[in-house]
Amino acid sequence: MNDMLKKGFFLGLGAAAYGKEKVQRYVDDLVTKGKITPREAEQWKEEFIQKGRDTELEWSNQAKEKMQESFKEMGLATEKDIEAIHEKLKDMEQQLAARNAKDENK
Repeated sequence: MNDMLKKGFFLGLGAAAYGKEKVQRYVDDLVTKGKITPREAEQWKEEFIQKGRDTELEWSNQAKEKMQESFKEMGLATEKDIEAIHEKLKDMEQQLAARNAKDENK
């Protein structure tokens, strides 16, 4: 599962880098031809970068949800489950210590 996520991440990173280069060339070409101003070109690039970040966040959230679903299907304990067990264990240790102290006082 971890290897699959790495491959997906690098695929996305490569696509983003390639896409950014293509956008840069396209925007530079439009500026050269006088169809947009350099300022407009910067705005377009910033929008592209922001959309890329938004998409990355969305993909990350989707991957996280899929992993959580997979863990749940496999029956793995969640952090919340482990914390609950830890609390129960702590309570049991306290009860045992109280019993031992009571037995020693007899």
